Formats: sequence, structure tokens, C-alpha cells
Amino acid sequence: MSSFYQPSAELLHAFGFVRFASPPGQVRYSRPSDCGQETIVLYDDDELTLLENVNSQLLYSFQGRLASEAEFRVLLRQVNWPAEVLRSS
Repeated sequence: MSSFYQPSAELLHAFGFVRFASPPGQVRYSRPSDCGQETIVLYDDDELTLLENVNSQLLYSFQGRLASEAEFRVLLRQVNWPAEVLRSS
């Protein structure tokens, strides 16, 4: 059993991410940002990558493994991505 954390589909959906088609061994979720697109890629080996597309430039914000949901939320804040559940109107 792995001691690494990956966010659940439910949490990512609550943060506004939508699942997109991806190659075997990974799952991709994306959401629009103020100046582009934010993407999280979850890999079968418990790694994850945060990608940000801004003004047609692909920025790699992070690639690695996390220990907890709290660490995931801190990471999102460190790269200036919202880490709150979207409220429906």
C-alpha cells in the first residue's frame, strides 16, 4: 500500500476541474484560469504534475509526490491556484 496522496476525482471536481481523455497510466483534469488553463495529471505510480498554460506558454509548476490533502492544498496555494471548493449558485 502506498503512503503517497493523490486527490480524489470528487475533490478535483469540487475545485472546478473536469476530467479529460489521457493516455494509459495517467488521468488528466483541467480548469480554466484567469489567464489560461490549469491541469493536474495523476499517474499510476502516485506522482502528480501541475501544468499551467498561460498566453500559449506551457509552464510546469510541480512534479512529484505528496503525503496528504493538506500538502496538496498548500501546493495549490504556492503556485497561486485556488484551493477552495467552488460554491454553486
